[in-house]
Amino acid sequence: MNNLTQRQKEILEFVTEYIKKNDTSPSFNEIKDKFGLSALSTVHEHITELVDKGYLRRDERKERGLYLPAKRQQYIEVPLIGVIACGKPIEAIEMPDEFIRVAREDSLRGNIYALKANGDSMIKEGIFDGDFIIVKKQNTAENGDTVVAIIDDNQATLKKYFQEKEKIRLQPANPEFAPMYRTEVEIRGVVKKIIRNLK
Repeated sequence: MNNLTQRQKEILEFVTEYIKKNDTSPSFNEIKDKFGLSALSTVHEHITELVDKGYLRRDERKERGLYLPAKRQQYIEVPLIGVIACGKPIEAIEMPDEFIRVAREDSLRGNIYALKANGDSMIKEGIFDGDFIIVKKQNTAENGDTVVAIIDDNQATLKKYFQEKEKIRLQPANPEFAPMYRTEVEIRGVVKKIIRNLK
C-alpha cells in the first residue's frame, strides 16, 4: 500500500471493515461523515484512486456499490435453515434448503448457521425484520448473549439471555415487548453476526 496516501489507507481500512461487518459497503455520505470531509467530490476522488489502483471495485449503479477484490476478501457459505421469531415464539423447524454467502472472519469459526429474523422485538440490538443472523451452534450462553432459545414445547425465539436466581430471563430489545421468564430453556446457539437485508 505504499502507493496510497494516508487518507486513502484510512478510507480503505474503513470500507474493508464495514464490508466485513455488514456485508455491504458504506455509502459515500457515510464515508464523508466518518472522515469529516467537506464535499462528496473529495470522497469520489479517493474512491476513484482506490479503484484505479486495484484496492476496490465499484458498481456505479448502486448507492452502496463498493466491493473488495476477490484476492482481498474470502467468503464462506452458511446454511440458511429457517426463520426465527423476534416476537411471539414460533415452532422450531429446521429446513436447510439454501445458503447465504458471508465474509470469513474469526468469530465465524466452528458450526454456524443462518436464520432470517421475523418481527421487531430485537431492534435495539440492531436486528430488524427480514435481517439475516449468523449463529454459532452451542448449548450454553453467557449473560447478555443474544441467543436462539427453545421454550414451551419446541417454540423458538430470539432474545437476550440472563440467568437469574431461580429463572432464566429472555429479554427482548424493544420496550414494547415484555421479557419472558422460564425455568427451562434450551439454547440452540449464540448470535455472532447480523446481515442487514436492504431490499
